[in-house]
Parts: sequence; structure tokens; C-alpha cells
Amino acid sequence: MATTHATPAGVSPPGERAPAGGVAQPAAGQALVPAPRPIEEEEPPAVSAAVARLPVELDVAVPVRQFRVRNLLVLEPGQLIESQWSHGNDLPLAAGGVQLAWSEFEVVDTRLAVRVTRLA
Repeated sequence: MATTHATPAGVSPPGERAPAGGVAQPAAGQALVPAPRPIEEEEPPAVSAAVARLPVELDVAVPVRQFRVRNLLVLEPGQLIESQWSHGNDLPLAAGGVQLAWSEFEVVDTRLAVRVTRLA
């Protein structure tokens, strides 16, 4: 929280110079109000070490329409299931039912991975 102090008439605050008219002007290179830090420079909120180690289960859901229990009962290895998601569209990435980001599938060596493309 910023505090302000009254400046007596005719006296310039530190870093400012008073011209002949008596009105204080900012010194060269100084702003009247400091600019807020850009978002990129902000640090993430402080989290205790114990909380930072808690596991979080992430979900990536691929919508499959018209899939019924009868389809589930006849599934066989190697069978393809068509989804409603268009190739190239990002998939929602969620934790605990809360969407966190958008993602895309990628194969790394022999494992399926999810790459975060943008935050929600």
C-alpha cells in the first residue's frame, strides 16, 4: 500500500524539480506514477513445499458421440473409435473438473503425451 505525504507549497518532492512557476515537474526519465510490473515478471504465488508435492490428476477428454454400452461390450484390440473432435483442434486439459489449459496429443518415443498449447 502506498502512502502519501503532503508537500509544502513551493517544495519539490525528491526526484522532481520546481520550475520558475513553482509547479513541480518530474525529473527526466521518471514517471509521475510507477508502472505496474508486467505479468510475465510476476512470481507465482508462494506455496509450501508440502503442498507443492501433492499429486494432481489431469484429465484430457475426447468427446465420442453415439457410443453406447453395446459398443463398449464388443470392443476388441485394434478397433478404432471415431471421435467428434477435429484433427488439429486443441483438447481441454482439466484437474478436478476445472479446465486449466488447452492441449494436443503428441508421441514421445513410444508413449502418448499431452503438450499444453495455451492456458485457459
